[in-house]
Order: sequence, then C-alpha cells, then structure tokens
Amino acid sequence: MSGRRLLRHGRLFTSSGAGVLDDGAVVVEDGRIAWVGPDRDLRAGEGEDEETDLEHGLVTPGLVDAHSHPVYAGERFAEIAARSAGAPYGEIAAAGGGIAATVAATRAASRAELAVGLEERLASFLSGGTTTLEAKTGYHLDEEGELAAVRLLAERAGGGPGPGGRALPALEVTFLGGHAVGPEWAGDPDAYAAEVARWCPAARAAGARHADVFCDEGYFTVRQGRVMLEAARDAGLVPRLHADELARTGGAELAAELGCASADHLLCVDEAGIAALAAAGVVATLAPVTALSMGRTPPARALLEAGVTLALGSDHNPGTCGTTSMSLVVALGVAELGLSVVEALVAATAGGARSLRLGDRGRLEAGLRADLVSWEADHEGAFAWSYGLAPRRVFLEGRPVA
Repeated sequence: MSGRRLLRHGRLFTSSGAGVLDDGAVVVEDGRIAWVGPDRDLRAGEGEDEETDLEHGLVTPGLVDAHSHPVYAGERFAEIAARSAGAPYGEIAAAGGGIAATVAATRAASRAELAVGLEERLASFLSGGTTTLEAKTGYHLDEEGELAAVRLLAERAGGGPGPGGRALPALEVTFLGGHAVGPEWAGDPDAYAAEVARWCPAARAAGARHADVFCDEGYFTVRQGRVMLEAARDAGLVPRLHADELARTGGAELAAELGCASADHLLCVDEAGIAALAAAGVVATLAPVTALSMGRTPPARALLEAGVTLALGSDHNPGTCGTTSMSLVVALGVAELGLSVVEALVAATAGGARSLRLGDRGRLEAGLRADLVSWEADHEGAFAWSYGLAPRRVFLEGRPVA
C-alpha cells in the first residue's frame, strides 16, 4: 500500500502497554502503522489517500491463529459421532480412523482438489478476522506429499490474493512430517522418525519456517521427537511441539530442552512441565475447541501464574475442530479456560505472534504491520457474549480486504 490511510474514532484494543484507547486513531503508511494514539492528538497529514471513520467501534490487531491443520481432504464425521458417544480417541485410531483416515483421503486427492479446499478455508479464516495463520502439513506422511504440501502453503504465505483471486491471511508454514507414523513404516516409528529428520532440509528449502512433532501417547516418544526436532533445528526450522495432550509424556520438558517456540495443547501437563516451560520461555498455545472435544481443560491459569505466555489456536483439522473463527476461540478461552476477555484477546493477538516468533504484528504499535479488525461491537466484552463475534472490516497491511 502506498500513501496514507487514517482510521479515526475507534475503541482501540492495542494488545500492548497502551491498553485500550476509547477514542483512538491509527495512521497507516505503506502497510505499516505509522502512528497510533488518541484521536485528539492526531495531526493531519498531507495527501491522505483515504480516511475511515470507525464510528467508535471496537478495533483490535488482526487475530493470530497459532495452530491449524488446513491442508487435507475428506471428512471424519462418523468417527466424530462415535467419539461423542464415548469411543476413546486411541480406539478410533487403532481401528484405522483418526489421522490415518485423513492421510488416505489426502493422498487420494489431486493437488488441484487440495488447493481449492485450502483456499476456501483460508478465505474463511480471513473473513472471520484472522490475519495471520500458522498452517501445518501432516496428512501425507511421505516425503513427496509432505514437501508438496509445504510448497502449496508457501505459495500462499504472503497474505496477498490467492490463485483464485481472493484475499488470504498471511501464513506461517509448519512442516509436520512427524504427525503420525507413515503407513509404509507401520510398526517401526524409529525408522520413520529418521526419515522425517532426513526430510527437514528439503522442507526448509520448499518454504517451511517451522517444524512440529506430535509427541504423545500412541504417536512419538520424547526420544523420537528429539531426533526429528534436532534435525529440524539444524536445518534452520523453528521447532514447535504437540505436547502432553493425550497423556503426560514429558513433552513440555522436551519443548523446554530444545528451545521450542511453542508447546501446544498441554491438556495433561503438570507443575514440573509448567515450570520447565516458564524457565525456557516457551509459549503455551492452547486450543479450547479441541479441549472441549477431548473433555479435558488445560491449566491456563496455572500457566499464566507461572509466567508462561499464552497463545490461542483454532486447531482447525478434519477430526476435532471445523471452525475457522478465532473470535469463537477467544470466547471459549473465557468460558472454558477461565481467562479474562483481555487475557484471551492478548493471547489471540500478541501471544500468537510471540508463539510464531513474529515481532512485527499482534499489537497496535508504530512500526508494526497494519493488520487490524473493526468488529460489530463497541467493547471487547462482546467477545464473551457473542460466540463468534463478526468483523465489520478486516485490514491486511492497511488494505480493507473483508
């Protein structure tokens, strides 16, 4: 974006030390925030391209979804119904459901089919106020497919119009070859972990910035996770970890040991794991929709009290969460995790940016990307009242895109 855009008379939830500005203004220049403050202090510039009156509505930074799985084909509605009737996650997986079912459907889909499904989901994320999305691979579980999924995401990572012409959120691409053991390596997770480790440099070259592993009961052990994430780190990828979701396995300590950017889910983390995350400065990314589906709540308050930064993610995936609405995730952060509205919104903006190691977004501050959302509300408390609060307008680098 060239020139200047003025956004005036909004209730600005800055997600920064400035707190909330009741009658605030934002000056955008070349896609960045040039100035933010009380409207009364705004100095008129020369040659503004456009001025937007926010009509005293609520404005936040663009929401940051720090955990999603958007590249897949097929659906798993039957197993979701079975799980709702009491079938355990592990039992469903052992019967060929779970991740394995999506792997079979995704491998069978053409690249064009995967691209269409991906673009539809990404456009939905953006229309709901998500301007940055962490997007994982993980439903091919072979070298060719995983690298193709990385490239598919990397082609859309910039946040501009996608191949279909629709505006899309900015993407942070995560290589999740270690989602489960690929079917060709069934019964030999050590061999598969070694394969994933070998693929890491190619994943980095294909456009991934992060790498993740599902380190949990029935998937990968701490030892196997270390093999994959050390290789990822050596290849220049930022390590992340699915940790202690299904059982207490020591994933939190592994995330701390390896200096992971984020440890995710944490439904079963204990005091020792929380202390390790706090000491290492690892962000805890929580996914309240998935937690609801699993019937267990992560210890959000204990994490905060220990000094751990929280982020929120939709965990959009074909098995446990179909939502693309981060405003719904914020509402559940309040209702389910016991966060205040302020804590949940900060986790969905500044916390998500920190989880992704992005210092240029997640707050309304001078110098940062002008990703912001005006909402159909005049106060942030509406997030906890209207489950799935709708945006009025979404701005990506200062451009109105939805």
